[in-house]
Amino acid sequence: MHFTVSKGVLQKGLQKVVGVIPTKTTIPILENVLLDLQGEKLKITGTDLEICISTDISVNGTLDGSCAVPARSLNEILRELPELPLDIQLEDGNKITIKTQNGLYRLGSQPKEEFPSIVLEDSEGQLDIDAGLLSRMINKTVFAVSTDELRATLMAVYFQFSAEELRCVATDGHRLVKIINYQVKSPDFHKDVIVPTKALSLILKNIETIEDPEKINVNLSIGENHIIFNMQDTLIYSKLIEGQYPKYENVIPIDNDKKLTVDKTELSAAVRRVSIFSNSFTHQIRFAVDGTKMKISSEDVEYGGEGNEVINVKYDADSLEVAYNGVYVIDLLKHIDTDEVNFLLKDSVSAAIVTPSTQKEKEDLMMLIMPIRLSED
Repeated sequence: MHFTVSKGVLQKGLQKVVGVIPTKTTIPILENVLLDLQGEKLKITGTDLEICISTDISVNGTLDGSCAVPARSLNEILRELPELPLDIQLEDGNKITIKTQNGLYRLGSQPKEEFPSIVLEDSEGQLDIDAGLLSRMINKTVFAVSTDELRATLMAVYFQFSAEELRCVATDGHRLVKIINYQVKSPDFHKDVIVPTKALSLILKNIETIEDPEKINVNLSIGENHIIFNMQDTLIYSKLIEGQYPKYENVIPIDNDKKLTVDKTELSAAVRRVSIFSNSFTHQIRFAVDGTKMKISSEDVEYGGEGNEVINVKYDADSLEVAYNGVYVIDLLKHIDTDEVNFLLKDSVSAAIVTPSTQKEKEDLMMLIMPIRLSED
């Protein structure tokens, strides 16, 4: 194998792939990326056995070939090198050399046969989705997934494909996000799948490298136990999480009749300040709303700290006091685009529905947050 390429092109391609490399593994070959040269195309592939990413870059190829090289060592040397041409060659003895104008670097390598191969199963259905739209739907949900490894289905985003819409849902049991887009339809197949967070984070990272995501389509191919995202020169394969996603619709209240409207920036800033004085375990903050005023307060009994602020709101129901985790409130507000936010409330022990003051065209975004009992500190 022998080719030349600019440092920037190789580094950009490697950056798309290196995120899948496991930080800890008992299988040493997974610490490598596979370099496969065919003509003027170099395919770079990485995998952790659950997820596989491959991307193509253009090079000046001299001799076709392939080998697996340590991903982190290659990434580090590229990061330290200035922008200049690289001459890369696989030598006898499984050594790969990187030559520059003034330097020579050698890395150990493994034959291609040692690298795991991913068999792409037949798909049950396909559809194209705007890269910018896919990024938006992932961003609006992925922050709310669970980190509890004992609840694998909640450490992921639930995708529901149907003839009418694409729906994405995420929940950790304390908050829930549901976003529906009515532009993305799959009339030929209906499928509900649970996609792991790591795969979605890698998709977001790859979409970020696209200059104009709204002009690029991502092809989704869904099989019985896998999903493939194909965009430009990059393909991301991921196994799906097996299991039953909770019946999330059952926890969304339908009788929250008290509407609170508040300025998002003002509320977020107040919650950030007041949360400094909240209990470090519960992060509890209290909303006491009455007419056009809402008092936001917190108290840490253990250390004697407390914070209070009053902000203007729109509210015409009976006065109400309710407590939430301040970290969760800030997270929800961060993912709402409008200047004002609606809270649909019932009482101090029922979940609140949080929505933007106006929905984006052909979209329905709804967030839910569970309260903390007022007796808790």
